[in-house]
Amino acid sequence: HAGISALSSYWGEGFWGYLYSSVASANSFPWNRRDLYVDHSPLFNADKVTTPLLLLHGDSDTNVPRGESDQFYLALKLLGKTVEYVQVAGQDHHILDYKKRIIWQKTILAWFDRYLKGQPEWWGELYP
Repeated sequence: HAGISALSSYWGEGFWGYLYSSVASANSFPWNRRDLYVDHSPLFNADKVTTPLLLLHGDSDTNVPRGESDQFYLALKLLGKTVEYVQVAGQDHHILDYKKRIIWQKTILAWFDRYLKGQPEWWGELYP
């Protein structure tokens, strides 16, 4: 859940963004390592997605901005890919509200039922 879709945008707006450059990518930055920030970002490889994707994101996430899921969802929809995007209202990067966490977990299980077992009924009940 709450994945980074474009390392270049996360670098500029994410909670850990610029620190990511100094540690994880060894002082590489969007302007000097396009190969890392563009070529390895899911957003710039959306056309290669072949499996149905479920994007889950707390709409108040301060760690990974919601825009990371927004832009990936939009790209996948424009490309005609199978994707669903569920935002969990009032939740940060971790879903701490008990009732919302249960729905979050049911969402994941219903997704697997739908695409791995060919049983879409539960998904349809959660998201009519």
